[in-house]
Amino acid sequence: MNTKQKSNTDFDEISCGGVPVYFKRSLKKNIEPLYLLVQHRGPLHYWAFPKGRQSQGESYEQTAIREIREETGQTNFKIMKRLISDSIYFPKRGPRTIVKKVVFFLVRFFSKEIKLSTEHINWCWATFEEALSLLTFDDYQRVLKESHELLMTEIEII
Repeated sequence: MNTKQKSNTDFDEISCGGVPVYFKRSLKKNIEPLYLLVQHRGPLHYWAFPKGRQSQGESYEQTAIREIREETGQTNFKIMKRLISDSIYFPKRGPRTIVKKVVFFLVRFFSKEIKLSTEHINWCWATFEEALSLLTFDDYQRVLKESHELLMTEIEII
């Protein structure tokens, strides 16, 4: 496994976003995390997490905060932790294929209210199992698994 990280100049495009989590209290379980997924417009209508392109001069965290606000209408949230694994994929942009990196943060939402952006056609709060089955791409499933593992083992949520 290569542990050397690529520099930002190795990527044609960088996006940042979050894995939003809301903690639902239940009688059977003390606290149950719910994850926010958004369904993108376009030919695939894929399910993913809120994210978007980094603007010049923005840090990863600044981009994630801006994009989460734009795509969910939510301002009542807190960045908990940057996730270890970035998503790297190779989308087509016209006739060429680009190298894209997406940096994700685990984000705690304090409200379930969402005002969806026009970039999306649907959204939902889902349990870990539901979210895992809805997420379209393997990379996003991996990001969800990392987030869930952090919540279950490392991060103090109260």
